[in-house]
Amino acid sequence: MSGRAWVRRAFGIWLAVAWVPEAQAQTPRQNITSPPPKADLDAKAGKDASGNGQAATDPAQPAEPVDTSPKFIGVPIPIYNPQLDFALGAMGMLTYPLDGKDTVSPPSSTLAAGMVSSNKSWFAMAGQQVFWAHDDNRATLVVGGGHFNSDFYGTGDATDAGLAFPLGTSGVFAMTKYLRRVWNRLYFGGKYQFSATNAVLEAPDEASDTIKTYLPVEKSFRNSGLGAISEFDSRDNRFSATRGFYIPLNTIFFNTAFGGTTDYSVFDVAYNSYHDLHQKQLILAFRGFFQAASAGTPAHLLPTIGKGADLRGYATGRYRDYLFMAAQSELRWYFWKGLGAVVFAGIGSTTSSFGELFHGTVLPSYGLGLRYMLHPKQRLVMRVDYGRGNEEGMFYFSVSEAF
Repeated sequence: MSGRAWVRRAFGIWLAVAWVPEAQAQTPRQNITSPPPKADLDAKAGKDASGNGQAATDPAQPAEPVDTSPKFIGVPIPIYNPQLDFALGAMGMLTYPLDGKDTVSPPSSTLAAGMVSSNKSWFAMAGQQVFWAHDDNRATLVVGGGHFNSDFYGTGDATDAGLAFPLGTSGVFAMTKYLRRVWNRLYFGGKYQFSATNAVLEAPDEASDTIKTYLPVEKSFRNSGLGAISEFDSRDNRFSATRGFYIPLNTIFFNTAFGGTTDYSVFDVAYNSYHDLHQKQLILAFRGFFQAASAGTPAHLLPTIGKGADLRGYATGRYRDYLFMAAQSELRWYFWKGLGAVVFAGIGSTTSSFGELFHGTVLPSYGLGLRYMLHPKQRLVMRVDYGRGNEEGMFYFSVSEAF
């Protein structure tokens, strides 16, 4: 059996293991981040089956007090990877409930973060997430900007050539989305995304004179797009889930009619499942991810590894193409006073079309990490991971699990 055939078979086995067992599980326990059915919400609000405001609680069973005090986290984030060299970031997050009487909605959060690196890259962003009305409504706003000095390796099989082109990208972005719960734990909504970027591609010193006659090349893009989104979310916690599912689906269409300079679209879907193996101390997590971009997508905005939670151990942009898929498993063990350790492994691929879906560049990923539970009640964690792929290993620091 060839190497690629073995990988494809392993990929199929992983999907079967991840999807089948949990599909037959019972409904996860209800808590502040797993919205219960509508009838249960009416009971919490003191309404009877007809919707009238009749008391529905048993006075002999007093409600358990809920911690509604705000929580603030401020942490430095050291970074090293082949793209940025050494970098230092910082993040501050404030979490709080909008309504102290609402014990169903997850805590809302306000976030600010920034980073500077030794290769003269920098980045700053701010974000707001809001949950209200017994988690019937979810809204997000993120704005930011920065400048990144990185390497562009080409797309598809061109990344195997081993020649990297210096790429400088400056820009600003904004994203906002709103989701409304329509049934049980299913949400539908919309999304708007804007970015303005200026990219300069230069020739490396070892490039041929022919290549150098065409470079540097400078291009500016303005991307403005609208999209439809949905989520199925039965996680028991949005920061560090121990059981349940999270399945987000995103479609976004960038068009000159919305004020942009480019016409293209991006589609992605993820599947995350969480299995509590022992009293919320031993958790097995699975993740599958698929992303596709249409023709006309700017090369530096194509789906790429290293950009999110998938395939830790690769520099951002080392492999990119029109299609990207990945799958991974992670075992998390919280063993003593909020301290934890994880091991993870995954596999993925980038390719140019659906016809080549299982013939693209095959990418393994594996590693281990440490965790510390900053706020046990909210399960807000700090993580440090070391991941490896086909090339150099990389460290990851953040507040929240990888997925």
